Amino acid sequence: MEWAQQFVENYGYWAVFIWTFIEGESVFIAAAALAAADLMTPWKVIVVAASGAFAGHLVFFALGRWKGLQIIESVPFLARHHPKANTILDKYAHWSIFIFQYLYGTRLVAAIMFGCSTIEFWRFFLLQIVNCITWAFIIYAIGHMLGIAGLAIMERFGVIGLLIIVAVAGLIGLIAYFRFGHYHVKRHLNGSADKRTKND
Repeated sequence: MEWAQQFVENYGYWAVFIWTFIEGESVFIAAAALAAADLMTPWKVIVVAASGAFAGHLVFFALGRWKGLQIIESVPFLARHHPKANTILDKYAHWSIFIFQYLYGTRLVAAIMFGCSTIEFWRFFLLQIVNCITWAFIIYAIGHMLGIAGLAIMERFGVIGLLIIVAVAGLIGLIAYFRFGHYHVKRHLNGSADKRTKND
């Protein structure tokens, strides 16, 4: 998160727009934390983040309408996440636009896949307005709370104490994911893929 905060401090709202246009929440969360410290304006952070995500979805949707599968197959990152995104799109067709927003690594490939699908542009457009605004408020709230917590920790334990707590929390999160979550996610996706193969 430290690199994200530095990125936001150097480039401001442009950093939030560019990063949300591409994929991740890290810079957005860092900006929300800075807003909690009164270093950025909350409503501007939310509007810029929602706009960046929305613009990114539309651009990659257009790429999908143009040459979707060729683009996915030619970019290793997109090709790697394509099977997972395809499984979710098949199983949760009506809710997949909202689900992909919170699954790291699948957002861009999903937008391209929607471009390859039969979904009408205006339906995708309107759903993404709701999706991006909702997502922006949720992620901002998380970042804002982290910012408030970080300020409280810094006041009590200093910068070193904050870094130690962040490092420990990150380590616990990784251990918990690989101990409990990773297996269940992988089994669920593999099971869905196997079921789809049998149906074919």
